[in-house]
Amino acid sequence: MSRKSIREVQQSFAESLGFGNETIWDLLSNEQSKILKKKIRILIPDPEKNDKQCAVFARIRQTIFDAVWEQRKYTNRQSLTSIFYVLVATDETNEDDAINSKKWSCHPVFRARRCVSDINGRSVDCCLIYVDENGRVYQNWESYVTSNQLPEGIMVTPPRGVYNLTLRGDVILQSMPTPASSTESKVLGALDITLAVGGLGAAAVPIAGLAFTVAAPVMLVAGAVGLAAAGYSTARAGAQLVDRSQHEQSINVTDRTARGQWLSVVAGAVGLGAAGATSAVTVATDAGREVGAIAQLTVNSMNISSIMISATGLTSGVIDLILKHQDGDDISTMDALQLSASLFLFTHSVYNFKLASTIINDTANNRIGSYRESLSNQQRRTIDKVVKETIRTKGVSTDIIRNVNEMPSRQQFNRDFNRNGIRPSFAANGQGVELNDQVFTNTAELRIQDNIEPDILRQVTNPMPESFEGSAASGNNICLVGNNGGRVFTGSSGMTELTANYAPENTRNYADGVRILRLSSLVINNVAIELSQFGDDIFTRIINAESFENALLMLADNLNDNVMQFVLNLTETFMHIFWDELNDFLKFYIPAESVLYRIGTHILDNYRYLTIDHLQLFTREILVAVSDYFTSLNPNNFPGLLTKCKVCNHFYNICDL
Repeated sequence: MSRKSIREVQQSFAESLGFGNETIWDLLSNEQSKILKKKIRILIPDPEKNDKQCAVFARIRQTIFDAVWEQRKYTNRQSLTSIFYVLVATDETNEDDAINSKKWSCHPVFRARRCVSDINGRSVDCCLIYVDENGRVYQNWESYVTSNQLPEGIMVTPPRGVYNLTLRGDVILQSMPTPASSTESKVLGALDITLAVGGLGAAAVPIAGLAFTVAAPVMLVAGAVGLAAAGYSTARAGAQLVDRSQHEQSINVTDRTARGQWLSVVAGAVGLGAAGATSAVTVATDAGREVGAIAQLTVNSMNISSIMISATGLTSGVIDLILKHQDGDDISTMDALQLSASLFLFTHSVYNFKLASTIINDTANNRIGSYRESLSNQQRRTIDKVVKETIRTKGVSTDIIRNVNEMPSRQQFNRDFNRNGIRPSFAANGQGVELNDQVFTNTAELRIQDNIEPDILRQVTNPMPESFEGSAASGNNICLVGNNGGRVFTGSSGMTELTANYAPENTRNYADGVRILRLSSLVINNVAIELSQFGDDIFTRIINAESFENALLMLADNLNDNVMQFVLNLTETFMHIFWDELNDFLKFYIPAESVLYRIGTHILDNYRYLTIDHLQLFTREILVAVSDYFTSLNPNNFPGLLTKCKVCNHFYNICDL
């Protein structure tokens, strides 16, 4: 089976994630973080048959979650995000040809709302926040395009991360080289490799110098190359820490990558400082100037500090490389450069420590020797006596130099009763509830919540009752049937299977999916509810036909035909009365499937066991409660608090989380 082209894959994503020319957002309230975590887990599942990497993947998911959830600060503590995908053509260099490439890598990116128009709250032409698969945060589209960490190649993406379609239904895409393909990136990569190799070679020379004498020119060249590698590594590590900070990545030493960069910066700064101080002492002693005890102590302390820090960096670098290899991560040229620089700084600092400890004595003796050559024999004997006496009394010859120098699945939806093996049904007289044809109760007594099992449930000992005569399956028998054969859904004990007797082409398309819904019937216990009886207020505002189907089936698993009809009527009423006002107030699109689901769950949570006659008495309360729910999700800030963005000239506000 041949692989799909980038255009075909992105077309599929656009049909699933886009909606005409609108900007689509997924809204989660402050209490719905688990939904985002589940979504990220689907994007980045644990690897199969590799338990060692599960912890690594868990950290990656947590990093992405923290970065995305943090962006609620721009949307009044509500999470307003959407996912899009960037595909990188790895076998093309031409931007026009990349869209048809069949050799590509796929990278999910979260888009979050940041700025809004001051007129209608729309985010068109405004700055958006982008969070990539590494948990890097980009403040606008330009920042993402120019500083992402995608592999070398041509990236093909919907403009600004928003899936839109042409009038013909084709996805709108743009192509551009990734930053890794730029000349600057390639030059830096070449420098990383060159100086990493040079640093490793330079590190060997000081080691040899500890064992035997190395020619001064060789030591000088090695020192120059090594110090250049160390300086470059320090600058690169510092730049990467700044980059991580700008993109809201952790720069804490507990983060493995950040820790390596901090050690590289500190080791480089101290190591280069120690090397400079040692060189200064050498120059001073060669010039015959005094180097005091405090200066000597300072130089030795710097060299000791450099030894300790560079040894820590070296050890950490080796361990990180081992862990990366075990985790299956790529080892970058920057990893090799930092390890090379740490090794050089360690060996060079050890050599410098020995040099600084002996150079004054050695230089002093050389300087004294040169003076002695210019003295008479009597003067030499006098100097020698003074030197010996100074050493005898002082122990050192220091002064001599001075003197001389996140919707649940249907299974989750039905778990309350199913996990207890209980099937509730309405009592024969319409009053109260009967559990497994055994225990009678009322709505006041029956309350099922997570981790709570009331005594009433423990009284039920009968198994779930068999289905009534004539039914094809136990529990509600649910059919969603299109007029031309359509798609048939049959339910059994809360589980629904899909059988496709006839499915028109492009059923994933928005228009076709909604058309099928309107020509369908929802059958509950042999009672058909014709969906065509409901008007445009519902069907013109469905964003995802599959989600609407799922909501219908989940609710039909738990409601009888009369209540389900009532739920659909309420949905139509809500869309007709409240939708325009809420849409203007919230400044985002509320899909019909969300309203259907919220009305149904509100009834299940609060009025589950009321008869239809009693339930209708609460019509107003239900509509107001659902309206209040959507109002509570308002992601917009008070206009008086908005700040004008210097990039897009629109407006934003940052609130406390």
